[in-house]
Amino acid sequence: MASVYICLMKTRILLTIGDFNGIGPEIILKVISNPRFTKLYDLTVLSPLKILEYYAKKLNIKLFPGNFNIIPVGDEKIKIQPGKISDQAGFISGLAVIKAIVMCMSGDYDAIVTAPISKEALNIGGFNYDGHTGMLKDFGRADDVCMMMVSDKLTVALATTHPPLRDVSKMLTGKLLQSRLNICYRSLKNDYEISSPIVGVLGLNPHSGDRGVIGNEEIKIITPALKIMNKSKGYPAFNGPYAADAYFASSSYKKFDMTFAMYHDQGLIPFKMIAGMNGVNFTAGLSFVRTSPGHGTAFDIAGKNIANEKSMAEAIKLADKIIKNRLKKF
Repeated sequence: MASVYICLMKTRILLTIGDFNGIGPEIILKVISNPRFTKLYDLTVLSPLKILEYYAKKLNIKLFPGNFNIIPVGDEKIKIQPGKISDQAGFISGLAVIKAIVMCMSGDYDAIVTAPISKEALNIGGFNYDGHTGMLKDFGRADDVCMMMVSDKLTVALATTHPPLRDVSKMLTGKLLQSRLNICYRSLKNDYEISSPIVGVLGLNPHSGDRGVIGNEEIKIITPALKIMNKSKGYPAFNGPYAADAYFASSSYKKFDMTFAMYHDQGLIPFKMIAGMNGVNFTAGLSFVRTSPGHGTAFDIAGKNIANEKSMAEAIKLADKIIKNRLKKF
């Protein structure tokens, strides 16, 4: 029965507008104006109508309303300034995410694809978060979540998301690592249908600490956590900790289903160099599916009709794939 349902039903996906002074509206408009793409998915945009009308006119993008839906969010009395930080843009971006979470958790929609937000605008707009991940965890009532960056060449997950680098070491605990490694393991099995996932885990320090000479987090925290995790899985599912530079330089990441990094730039710099425009952000650990383009607001090119919608399209495709994989379990 599940296979019949999967074939007949389009995945119901909410697209949040993101920061309306960035490239979010442009990449959304470019996707929903393509009938060959929209016929595959049931897409609904959460946004003030004024934003879509403004950018469609400015960028000369012709819309086909029968191919998508719009749910207005927030006040229409807004000032659109491409490339500028504003509290209005931050407020609308956060409000759209919260409304999308509520609608998904009620069962009315299957997945959320979020357009990029500005963390600065989000905060001056009244939301005290350093990005989507924390909002999704709190409003999605999840015990814990893990940020994953996905592409056909490389998948990277993060132990920590956006803390200042000086805080990373004190945030790393065995409990944190075990929680997020478990989330990733379950996601690889259930969302990506990998029966026995193998994960490469990076160390925190240069040369993975060099046996304690230049840091002992690997000895005291990371290695013990991996031993506990492998014992619980019954096989060496988690390997490492590896020195990050040699790991990527030698293409060791190709041996694993996922790479688990300790902090943002350790994982995302190589990811974005390898994945290019095809990268997608996925939040593992939620009761619903959330993906996002693997890039930011790109204020420098906002409103210039040069933004590439490829990552937004890939985010929609991945959301659809994960939903269908989850449905197979029923």
